[in-house]
Amino acid sequence: MRQIRLLFALILATFALGALAGSAGAAAIPTLGAKAFAAPYGKGFGTAEPKEIFNGGDPSGSVRDIKWTGWGNPSAIGYGLNPIFKPHGGYYRKPARIELRATALGKCGKQAAYTKLEVRIPKKPGGKLGKWMSWSGAYTICKPPF
Repeated sequence: MRQIRLLFALILATFALGALAGSAGAAAIPTLGAKAFAAPYGKGFGTAEPKEIFNGGDPSGSVRDIKWTGWGNPSAIGYGLNPIFKPHGGYYRKPARIELRATALGKCGKQAAYTKLEVRIPKKPGGKLGKWMSWSGAYTICKPPF
């Protein structure tokens, strides 16, 4: 009888630990900033590992076909396609491959989130990536930059 009670207690403890780990893990998956950052016309912000982001402005504020690595780590890197400006106005016909870096894990409100986003953009499609700079010049991607 004692062995049955011990086995029952062990099974209960296993289920309880599994439930706790599952709920803690789900709640801890960070998003890319907050949805409010790019409202009302934006996309991707406030979601985990977005495949597309748009800050709601001109086409250069959009990135599509994003593939992320290291999501949930202190720094996540993404590569995607972005319309970039020509030197004398307008956009190149072909979008450029750019690199994104989500950092500063913290919270946007109560949600775990990357609170900073940086980007490296080439001068022309197929060109060498430039220096890291803040996305949209924003200090944080938790709230609108205006």
